Amino acid sequence: MLIVCPSCASRYELDGAKLGPEGRKVRCASCQTLWHVAPEPEIPDIPSAEETQALLNDELAQAAAIEAQVSALTAERGDEAEAEAEPEPVAPPVRSKRGLRPGTRKVRPNGKKVRAGAVAVAAALSLAGVALLGLLVWQRDRAVGVAPQLASVFETLGFSVNVRGLRLSSVESGLVEDIAGRFLVVEGDVTNITKGNARVPPIEVAVKDAAGQTLYSWKTDPPRSELEPSVLMRFRARLAAPPVTGQSVLVRFAGAGPAGAGSTH
Repeated sequence: MLIVCPSCASRYELDGAKLGPEGRKVRCASCQTLWHVAPEPEIPDIPSAEETQALLNDELAQAAAIEAQVSALTAERGDEAEAEAEPEPVAPPVRSKRGLRPGTRKVRPNGKKVRAGAVAVAAALSLAGVALLGLLVWQRDRAVGVAPQLASVFETLGFSVNVRGLRLSSVESGLVEDIAGRFLVVEGDVTNITKGNARVPPIEVAVKDAAGQTLYSWKTDPPRSELEPSVLMRFRARLAAPPVTGQSVLVRFAGAGPAGAGSTH
């Protein structure tokens, strides 16, 4: 695998089998920088546009077939209910001082038949909705790329969305004191999990208190602005005189919003 020094961008070929499942620390021969290298992630194959369109066509065809069955079932149930509805006997005229006044009662269809048809229609529509929802969840990254407002919907349902194709991992933070003062140092890995080059935006770090409120946040530029497929780089951010009540840090890509990949440490 190809590794790149986060400080001087020197490149090295490394046997991935020597990293182990958790990765290991390596040192740059040029600038002596020490950083952590994680094993290459297993990237699932992304379906092509033709495969995605074919699947969408199949789902739409199934939805159309279900709708046709629902229409036929509704018509059949309506005919049966009309045929089986029998008029109730009409009460005889009631004679009063003012004369004859016919007493009639409304004719009502068979309630059981009508309810059965309504239940069948609701069940069929539910199946069609589940099929379409499953397709949207499977292709949620592309769906959010077309309609960003869907990101909050998927997050509410518990499905993560990654439209950047970048993953944050191995985030570490700690306090360092030297003659220059007290510093908060935050490090982590950024990996391109796509099959093409991916642009890396600035990285935002937020210091939070015990209640989760943001005390201070700042942005730092990554060592590289673009990553090749499956390439990992180590970033490092430092804050002088961090808030003393800080309990955790949140690391994410700047401008990511609710659909951005983030990591808390």
